Amino acid sequence: MPIKYSCINDGVNLLAEFPAAEQPKLADTMQKVIATVPPKEYRRKTIEDKEGGVNYHYISNGEGRIVGCVTSSDVRMRTVFAFLEAVEPLVRGPATDLRNGKKLLQQKMEFYNNPQNDKITALNDDINQVVDVMMDNMDKVLARGDKIDSLHAKSVNLADQAHAFQTTSTQLKRNMCMRNAKMMLMIGGAVAVVILIIVMIACKPNFSDC
Repeated sequence: MPIKYSCINDGVNLLAEFPAAEQPKLADTMQKVIATVPPKEYRRKTIEDKEGGVNYHYISNGEGRIVGCVTSSDVRMRTVFAFLEAVEPLVRGPATDLRNGKKLLQQKMEFYNNPQNDKITALNDDINQVVDVMMDNMDKVLARGDKIDSLHAKSVNLADQAHAFQTTSTQLKRNMCMRNAKMMLMIGGAVAVVILIIVMIACKPNFSDC
């Protein structure tokens, strides 16, 4: 859970803590941090413990009461100080009013450790999900656009090739027709010459035998 330990102090004495006696190392370090805080001075501060992977946070209200907590290093600062600010107004009375301090801390910790109760975080998660869906849809649209552009380019290329093929085939057909016409003329001319030669041989050049 993000908030691992919390406590209420009067600057000298520990008035309430949760969970009690379950986090002795964190509790001891938290008390050492609180011992350095001037009780009559308003402060809100975070101390990082990178080696331990935790952070120590506290609010001193300047009236002798200090509310502190220990969280994992990845917890949002907004969540931490929302928790401390929710507890701090409830501990300004006499120490005798804190007989249920442990229960108070437990209730607040359970509330702020529940992600569903963090409305802003839940809203951000919903927004992030919507953004992810929109980005995915945009990627699909862009990919579809790329495919359409590719198909269009291919169709244009095929049309150009078809036009070039038609032009080439028409020219080839024309050339073949011209070649066939020339061939027919040559054959007709050759046949006419052969016939003329045969006639001249049979009828003599002056056609006297015909």
